[in-house]
Amino acid sequence: MPARESEVLVGRRYLERGFLDAAMKLFIRNAEHVGPEDWTGLADRLMERNRIQDVVRVCELGGVPLPRERLLEVGDGHLRRKDLDTTVRLYELASADRERWARLVDVLSGIPERERLAIRIAESHLGSAPEPMPMPQQRHMKAVK
Repeated sequence: MPARESEVLVGRRYLERGFLDAAMKLFIRNAEHVGPEDWTGLADRLMERNRIQDVVRVCELGGVPLPRERLLEVGDGHLRRKDLDTTVRLYELASADRERWARLVDVLSGIPERERLAIRIAESHLGSAPEPMPMPQQRHMKAVK
């Protein structure tokens, strides 16, 4: 077995045993010999430990998609705990949907000190147009002679 493949095999064993840094080091060193399933497995294990920066790096190097749903779930948890800056970063990474951005703006609007962030998010993720006002009921008038 060539040296590179041996290192990837050892990296897989490290990953199985939870030695994520050692596995990541070997995978990065031998990136061209590491398969997508290995990169995805490493990213999943890193997500379990909330190592978001490492997840992004591993997904980029391995050419595998970010675990979007998991990132959004973690972001939702940070929103519940009012860790708003982390929520914004995670939502941006995972391209959150409009509903999530709207919930974040709702929370931010309850904190006057965060006005600028609320406005920036509303402009960039909710559109700059205000919600339409309901149309008043029109009354029909008859002409009188």
